[in-house]
Amino acid sequence: MSYSLEFSEAVFDTLEDLGHTDAKRLRQVFLKIISLRRTPRPSDSEQLSHFTYRGLTGFRVTQGEYRIVYAIDEKAKVVKLARILHRDRDYRELDQI
Repeated sequence: MSYSLEFSEAVFDTLEDLGHTDAKRLRQVFLKIISLRRTPRPSDSEQLSHFTYRGLTGFRVTQGEYRIVYAIDEKAKVVKLARILHRDRDYRELDQI
């Protein structure tokens, strides 16, 4: 069974910025996001012990220089995308969500 995707405004903003600056990276990041529909916990995902999103445990996957941060609502079968961060950015930004 596939999951639905729910995008935060911050994720939309990052995807839009990538679309203006680097179409190749945008495609790679978007394909990684789409893959979470079928496999929300891929082998390269990591659980984030210090982060919850809307009351759910946070996870991250890496795509190139970007970290896709999300949570999984198992009951509703929804992957909730919280942020896309460049690897040079600090996870403390997640506290602003």
